[in-house]
Amino acid sequence: MESATSKAITLMLIALPTMFAVIGVFIAATKALHAAFPAPVEDEDDEEYEDEE
Repeated sequence: MESATSKAITLMLIALPTMFAVIGVFIAATKALHAAFPAPVEDEDDEEYEDEE
């Protein structure tokens, strides 16, 4: 039983930081893509549609 617990703890110590590293890579890639390809600025024509309701 003790070896199963130690294996689980070892796996957690490897998997948890790896998971956060992968999430960090995706966040960095998303920020880089947004910087490289910015979204077009939308005009503020939404006010016209609010009056029709």
